Amino acid sequence: MARDPDLALTDVQWVLGHAHLSTTQIYLPAGRDEIVEAVRAHHERQARLAQVPAVPAAGYRAQSLDDLFGVAQ
Repeated sequence: MARDPDLALTDVQWVLGHAHLSTTQIYLPAGRDEIVEAVRAHHERQARLAQVPAVPAAGYRAQSLDDLFGVAQ
């Protein structure tokens, strides 16, 4: 019941007679597929962030940084 997306977790809480939702959540450890999907999503977000060029802090000239560190491709 707890993994049914059409059934509210608070309804499961009521059926089980739990006073606190945190007690019901104990019965919801993440499954292998959920963990793998979360890790993949994390890496996709990190890859998207890595593609965004960093903006130099105020006071730095982009040309000077390019001369020192090379131009990012």
